[in-house]
Amino acid sequence: MKQLLNTLRRFRRAERGNVTVEFALVFPVFILILTSSIEMGVITIRQTLLERGLDIAMREVRIGTGSQYSHDDIRDMICDGAVIFEDCEANLRLEMIPNDPRDYQALPATVDCVEQASGTNVVLNPVREFKRGQSNELMIVRACMLYDPVFPTSELALSRTTDHNGKSALVAVSAFTQEPR
Repeated sequence: MKQLLNTLRRFRRAERGNVTVEFALVFPVFILILTSSIEMGVITIRQTLLERGLDIAMREVRIGTGSQYSHDDIRDMICDGAVIFEDCEANLRLEMIPNDPRDYQALPATVDCVEQASGTNVVLNPVREFKRGQSNELMIVRACMLYDPVFPTSELALSRTTDHNGKSALVAVSAFTQEPR
């Protein structure tokens, strides 16, 4: 018994391995900070390019008074401006809603995003609301883009909207007045 107590006393006084314990406690925190900052940077770039693509497309729609653009036409214009997204056409959904500026109605709280069958590009939900505006009518456009996160397990302390396939959603909103025809 005395030998066991001496061994335990020596073990308690030994300083070998202190760095390993400190490393094991601090390293995961540094990795979390690193992955979170990379993820946040990628989210910022994607959000900026989605808004840029939406602004370019809305300018084209606003100025192109004689053209009748469909959901797919505008979606393709946005995808041309937002070049960073993989499979943009399959993951982008638009809502275009006319609104009266004198009696403004807020957009629905739930964002209309693409809902795909697991592992495929088959879209399960149709476009909810996409109405072409009349002359001098205020139009609100909301785009929802689904994307695969770089680090899906990094929480970032954000409440990200994700679908059942693990994709996160980015939302951009734009408004314009339809030019007279």
